[in-house]
Amino acid sequence: YDEVRDGFYIPGIMKRAWNAELMILSEVDRICKKYDIPYYAGGGTLLGAVRDRQFIPWDDDIDIIMVRKDFHRFIEVSKKELPEELVLYSTEVNPDCKELAASVEKVNIGFQDELLRKYREYPYSAVIDIFFLDERAKTPEAEERWKKSLEVIATAIAIANLNKKNKLLENQLKKVEELFNVNLDRKKGLQPQLYSLMDKVFQEFNGQGGEELAIMSFYAWKGKLNYPRSAFDKPKFLPFYGMQLPIPKDYDTVLRTEYGDYHKKVKGAGEHGYPCFKRNERQLKEISKGIWDPSYHFAKEDLERPQIQNFREIAMITAEFLMTTQKQIFKDYQKGEVYACLTRLSTIQEEAIVFGNAIEKKRGEGTESVSVLEEYCDDVYHAYQSLDALNNKKGEEIEKEAEENLKKAEYSLQKLKLALEKDFKRQVVFLPHSAKHFESLRPLVDALLEAGDTECKIIPIPYYDKCGDGSLQEMHYEGEDFPKEYEITDYRKYDFAAELPDCIVINSPYDQFNQVWTVDPFFYSREMKRYTNKLVYIPWFVTDEINPKDEEDGKAFINMEYYVTVPGLFHSDLSIVQSEEMKKAYLAKIEEFAGRDIRKKLEEKIVGAGSCLLHNQEGKGTKGVVECFREFLLQASFRKE
Repeated sequence: YDEVRDGFYIPGIMKRAWNAELMILSEVDRICKKYDIPYYAGGGTLLGAVRDRQFIPWDDDIDIIMVRKDFHRFIEVSKKELPEELVLYSTEVNPDCKELAASVEKVNIGFQDELLRKYREYPYSAVIDIFFLDERAKTPEAEERWKKSLEVIATAIAIANLNKKNKLLENQLKKVEELFNVNLDRKKGLQPQLYSLMDKVFQEFNGQGGEELAIMSFYAWKGKLNYPRSAFDKPKFLPFYGMQLPIPKDYDTVLRTEYGDYHKKVKGAGEHGYPCFKRNERQLKEISKGIWDPSYHFAKEDLERPQIQNFREIAMITAEFLMTTQKQIFKDYQKGEVYACLTRLSTIQEEAIVFGNAIEKKRGEGTESVSVLEEYCDDVYHAYQSLDALNNKKGEEIEKEAEENLKKAEYSLQKLKLALEKDFKRQVVFLPHSAKHFESLRPLVDALLEAGDTECKIIPIPYYDKCGDGSLQEMHYEGEDFPKEYEITDYRKYDFAAELPDCIVINSPYDQFNQVWTVDPFFYSREMKRYTNKLVYIPWFVTDEINPKDEEDGKAFINMEYYVTVPGLFHSDLSIVQSEEMKKAYLAKIEEFAGRDIRKKLEEKIVGAGSCLLHNQEGKGTKGVVECFREFLLQASFRKE
């Protein structure tokens, strides 16, 4: 499932990508063990394995390294050993290859059941990269000549990439042909031929007993990723997702060569095609002919919402109506309009009786508000009697009695509002799907329960795993796993249509747009806003702060689409995020997704009040969330008329 690790949000679909890559790696590992072919984890895979025993959160692929002669052996045996859905791709195998590294790739994209099950419900292509170790030149002079020859090929590639057949390109191709004594076929793709030639040049010094090896595709241009041969004498093994992953014996030297102080965690800079599966999404949408689409598409209707009145709000409106009417009766009395007073008193008494019966039906007998209404009806009766007597017979004593009875009735109504507040507390429904994610709501629940003026309903909701094609798998319900000190309400026994709670709080905003799991469709945000005037989204997680303009935050900003550009944020009347700076990042993502006008409309609906997972850090955290939430909860959500 989705998680936050090292302050970085990892969407569940990325974990499926990792799973699919691990399945490919397991096949490579099987072949290499069978034929005694050494290989080693490299790059970010090596770094993650050594430092964390798992993937780096912001990495999206697997890198392995082979000494070139071992890769040649792998080429031969892979022809008969690789499963049919896997393809080895390199300049030495594929005439159209334009890469200086090899890869083993699951090329299939789609919803074939067998492949979906095998590759962990991952419907996209998946790949692991293989980098080669070649020997360096023994002398500076040989290396200088070698680099200059590579520059001739690189220049030809750069010109060919412009897709223009001109004199400049032809002259450069002739230089390549003369220098390397080759003939390039102008009728075929030039780039693959040039890449293949460059790869051959990388191997020029192999077999000469050099003491240094290098990944030439990096070393030739950046002067890095060169290692002592002894670092790869034989592998060590580390546990990595259920397998023993081979790593270089001198992994410390290898990692320091590439990363320097590799124990310091630094997010991979920039986007660089991240995440790996994005390039397949459009293709898969076309294959499915529009039936499958994992992306939320904003519609202006998502910002619209029905206006709802629950019983509590209607009760408060009715109490206010009774008070307004009672004051008007007293004004009529002061004007001497006794007949109008009698008519209004008769009507208002009937209203009060109907109101009391409705409260009794809703809450049962013995409520304080019904007792107050009974007292009020008694006062109205006496006021009516006094005014009726006054209508027939004038007198100071009768006038005094009528005025006192009218004031008593008004005083009873003043008590009614307080009684209604006690009998009908604001009801807040919390809809966490997992016991773990309840922690993001728990301090808010505790604060509301301690205040005592709010009825909190904790309703754990079911959720489902999803297959790669979006169909639902197993249902999970974690109601029994929630802390025992809280009263838990069974989602099957709570009638949303009848209760119409004052507020519903969600922390799963995805609706159907999470590729790995979903809550029961009844609890999608688009449905929940039909049952309350106040839908609130509080994220279940906290990440590091994200600056959309910082290259190092590039991948983190991309991944915001998995929790920002999703329905819950657009359907909600309030979203409480971890900080004001993070609010800016949210708004930047919204503008990128839906435009500046929509950003402006959501600006007031998103507040950076903190997170319950940040406990009172300089005004942030639980205190900020509670204050923000209570202020929002107490705002009127109905029109008095």
